Amino acid sequence: MTKDFNDAELQQEYSLIPVNTFAKARLVIKPGNHFTDPLLTESKYSDSSYLSVEFIILEGQYAKKKGLRPLGIPTMRDRAMQALYLLALEPISETTADRDSYGFRPKRSAADAIERCFCCLRKGSKAQWLLEGDIKSCFDTISHKWLVNNILTNKKVLEQWLSAGYVENQILLPTEEGTPQGGIISPVLANMTLDGLEETVYKAAHPRHRNKISVVRYADDWLVMAESKDLLESKIKPAIENFLKERGLELSQEKTKITHVDQGADFLGFNIRRYGGKLLIKPSKSSVKKFLEGIRAIVKASVSLKTSELLGQLNPKIVGWAQYYKHVVSKRTFSTIDDSIYHILKWWINRRHPNKSLKWKNEKYFRRKGLRNWVFSTKINTRGDKSADLDLRKMMDIPIQRHVKIRRDANPYDPAYLEYFEKRKKRIKPETQNAYWVASKTESFVGIR
Repeated sequence: MTKDFNDAELQQEYSLIPVNTFAKARLVIKPGNHFTDPLLTESKYSDSSYLSVEFIILEGQYAKKKGLRPLGIPTMRDRAMQALYLLALEPISETTADRDSYGFRPKRSAADAIERCFCCLRKGSKAQWLLEGDIKSCFDTISHKWLVNNILTNKKVLEQWLSAGYVENQILLPTEEGTPQGGIISPVLANMTLDGLEETVYKAAHPRHRNKISVVRYADDWLVMAESKDLLESKIKPAIENFLKERGLELSQEKTKITHVDQGADFLGFNIRRYGGKLLIKPSKSSVKKFLEGIRAIVKASVSLKTSELLGQLNPKIVGWAQYYKHVVSKRTFSTIDDSIYHILKWWINRRHPNKSLKWKNEKYFRRKGLRNWVFSTKINTRGDKSADLDLRKMMDIPIQRHVKIRRDANPYDPAYLEYFEKRKKRIKPETQNAYWVASKTESFVGIR
């Protein structure tokens, strides 16, 4: 989010920035602000020249140790220009993209990537070994020279975007590599940089192994499935390293590992593993732990809030997390999380009312609903001065639904697939009419979404 400042407020805000800030917020200076700092210059736009100036606050050493990445937010005019160029670049990107690339692409999602993994590893598949890969600081280290030479767009404009620079500790520093993660066009540039990874993997293997190898990529995370460990170690991994080196990238040695499918691997927050010959995909333990830590943090910070305000924070997170994992084997995990949230809320109640009796607490915060006796709830006012029950959403109420994977060659910009996407749109309906309305109204803002 970008905050608008007048000249006086801008000067004051800039002076309050700590030298070693750990904040994730960014101060964005728009073109046209008459700011007195000599480091800042006004962006100029004309038919013959385009200068994109971006001013951000990078995270300090603490954030770097924690693995947090800086997020560059371009100025509003830069964002508009990037959106304009994206309208022309995205159809090219979709036409030349890898077939099993699912991240930051229209009409595709993480659910498609996981369903593709299931198709490649289910019973009868010869793939036994998994190469789980991650690129070290992908957005931050992409070679500018490679992008300018290989991306089919205005070279001069692209070069000015990439070399805009940033401000850290009130010093203007150049950007010699990488793309800003807050830029509208950056995900497409990153995808086009990594397109060709599938072909590299298939070429590295012997022809008799090519039908036994699969590659699934979601942005800079990818999974290679093969028949033997030796094939992954001796041929495929070195080929991938050479492919990335040409683009100024390298593998993250901490996150890149080879495991057997019986031991399992974590990918996009899911655990993919065979149990006695049967493939099961579940939410990973680390994802469950991280989610519950977030719930605990919200509850501990909300001791003084009303019950309705607390539910207003918890319910969207519960439903959103469950919607992401509802396509896999998640029912037992949902039950465990519901139970954990119940105990967290019991702590919240006891913290608020340490001197009240157990009967009083139960009558105030829980109600009976059907066969359930322990529904965390509160009364809220509705239209016409009527009251209604606002309940805590439970993950167990969300049914498990098998996701229908998109076709590998489907391209929303190809007229041959228009009928396919219309049928798919009717089959996979949004959760609510409001969500459907928002999706239909925003679909044409930037490309096809």
